[in-house]
Amino acid sequence: MNDPDIESGNVVDRLADQLSNWGRWGEDDELGTLNLITPERRAAAGECVRTGEVFSLGIPLNSAWPQGDGSGRLNCQHLMVETGADALVAGAEVGWADDVITMSVHAHTHWDAFSHIFHRGKMYNGRSAGEVTAAGAGANSIVPFASRLAGRGVLVDLAPGDALPSDHEVTAAELEEALERQGVELGTGDVLLVCTGRLGQIRAAGTWREFTETDGVFPEEPGIGAAALPWLHERGVAAFGCDNWGVEVLRGPKTERLPVHELALVYMGMPIGEMFDLDRLAARCAEDGRWAFLLSAAPLPIEGGVGGPVNPIAIR
Repeated sequence: MNDPDIESGNVVDRLADQLSNWGRWGEDDELGTLNLITPERRAAAGECVRTGEVFSLGIPLNSAWPQGDGSGRLNCQHLMVETGADALVAGAEVGWADDVITMSVHAHTHWDAFSHIFHRGKMYNGRSAGEVTAAGAGANSIVPFASRLAGRGVLVDLAPGDALPSDHEVTAAELEEALERQGVELGTGDVLLVCTGRLGQIRAAGTWREFTETDGVFPEEPGIGAAALPWLHERGVAAFGCDNWGVEVLRGPKTERLPVHELALVYMGMPIGEMFDLDRLAARCAEDGRWAFLLSAAPLPIEGGVGGPVNPIAIR
């Protein structure tokens, strides 16, 4: 069901003051809720490692997907500039290969920086949107995240073995119910990963045009609703990611605002991770009933970047 408040953007005005972390960690802060991942919390996350199993949660960089035809973002284009064949033709005693990639920063698995979105001309901690220019983000770039985004991760699987219906809004009650069912606690400084089944569903069908923005139109996809953000705020969540295109519930052509982005990035200073590949991890967690893990998810430190590609690693 569509929420008129969300469609009009009123939910942002209603929750902004309640959720704002502006000034909480000082006027110069660019880490936001990543401040909650303290060295002590990070050290304690190591207790989640029992078998040493490693799960990559990043989409392989490739030119075919996840961005479908008509997307405004470019999938990774990989080009070889020197090859083994070149070395053989040259008859060189020693040869090497080299390559180049070109891609949209937000095309594959990535974190959004606080400079990615603005509300009424402002970004996190009250900084002006004018600090993001053609040269990149002069403040609130992705770089500070690169040395802090590691700690305890908690996975919530909302549709085990399946996918949530298109246009389904994930609520705080659903998240709480899933945590209780899975027998795992979500604590201060944890990174919450939410599996909706969306990525796996689209990958199996090969319908990538339905997964991303296409020809300027947003997809319909299940995701977190703005009404769940006070719950994340109260829990002290450090960051959250999802296995869909835009993290939050989207309603296709009817989508006019991105309230979760506006509130989380601008006011809460809470990083958002998009297109995390969670199916294999979810299946393994279900097998042994352990849903917490050590998460290393530092983005590439792109100077001035408003986002950063990442290959998140869950270690169990």
